[in-house]
Amino acid sequence: MKRMKSLIFLNMRGCTSLRVLPRMNLISLKTLILTNCSSIQKFQVISDNLETLHLDGTAIGKLPTDMVKLQKLIVLNLKDCKMLGAVPEFLGKLKALQELVLSGCSKLKTFSVPIETMKCLQILLLDGTALKEMPKLLRFNSSRVEDLPELRRGINGLSSLRRLCLSRNNMISNLQIDINQLYHLKWLDLKYCKNLTSIPLLPPNLEILDAHGCEKLKTVASPMALLKLMEQVQSKFIFTNCNNLEQVAKNSITSYAQRKSQLDARRCYKEVCLISYSIYLNLYSSL
Repeated sequence: MKRMKSLIFLNMRGCTSLRVLPRMNLISLKTLILTNCSSIQKFQVISDNLETLHLDGTAIGKLPTDMVKLQKLIVLNLKDCKMLGAVPEFLGKLKALQELVLSGCSKLKTFSVPIETMKCLQILLLDGTALKEMPKLLRFNSSRVEDLPELRRGINGLSSLRRLCLSRNNMISNLQIDINQLYHLKWLDLKYCKNLTSIPLLPPNLEILDAHGCEKLKTVASPMALLKLMEQVQSKFIFTNCNNLEQVAKNSITSYAQRKSQLDARRCYKEVCLISYSIYLNLYSSL
């Protein structure tokens, strides 16, 4: 295989007896699939030009430090790596990484890489892990008012995160208060986070929030999100089976829904008026 210098795609899915990969540098290899190669306990880089790497369902306990060389890596799939106990900080140095899947990594207790350092990351799936807290968004935290504009500029310019999944987590009780700074976030999945007790002010462009089955959820921010910035966003917030919501939280959710409906109706009315005016102009010009 060392002679396969033109090999671009290598799929070894389901090779359950495969234990190791030989040392080699397949200089053209862009996609490597080792899905459900359940006997692999260690991974070594066999191409510096990898763009897609599937290690899901393997027995890998940690990632090798030389993975920092994978500066073209776009997708890293580690789903159901039951032995993976930590995420190395060097993942923050993979500047092309857009999708990181850690779903079902049941021994994963910490995520030490600040989202801010993962500049191109768009999808982060952490459902079914043992995380004790939500990943940090910034390399440092500040509550000083004078720092807020700088934080907004930083998170707006450095984070491209659009989808964040934390569902089926039994440890997280609160979200990072600066989650509202994730301006590009469209989808936030919190289903069955059984110890989640509160939700802070949400990002302005969020389209879907799913908090179904959050049994201990009591409070939400009031207002839930910055509605003025959300006038052009079609949003869907789910709070079914959240049986411990306080009345104030219920009022906040109801108020948000009513206000959002008013904004949607107003926008639809304006769009109808513009369409009617455009039709009128076209008819008038034809006459």
